[in-house]
Amino acid sequence: MAGLGRLWARVLGGRFYLLRPPAACPLQLRAASLLSGSLRHHLALPPAGAGPASPWSHQQTRARSRGNEYQPNNRKRKRTHGWIKRISTPGGVAVILRRMLKGRKSLTH
Repeated sequence: MAGLGRLWARVLGGRFYLLRPPAACPLQLRAASLLSGSLRHHLALPPAGAGPASPWSHQQTRARSRGNEYQPNNRKRKRTHGWIKRISTPGGVAVILRRMLKGRKSLTH
């Protein structure tokens, strides 16, 4: 966890979330950098990234969406697991025979 730098880890409800502070607005940084030192001191602008960060200002970062891998396609299902495909290969015949011996009602799709 030490290699994550400014990222914090939090476990909530069995899920692992990485929390990171929100990125500073580029417009604010550009405006602050364009101001001269005396003018910046006169306006009393705090330096970028300064000040206490509240825990509510951290944004959630999720690693990756899960559970959407299966996208049903009947044509592909029949071509891959159907009777014609099973019967056409020695391995497929073995699958059908195994299912027959086991007493399966449906041998293929």
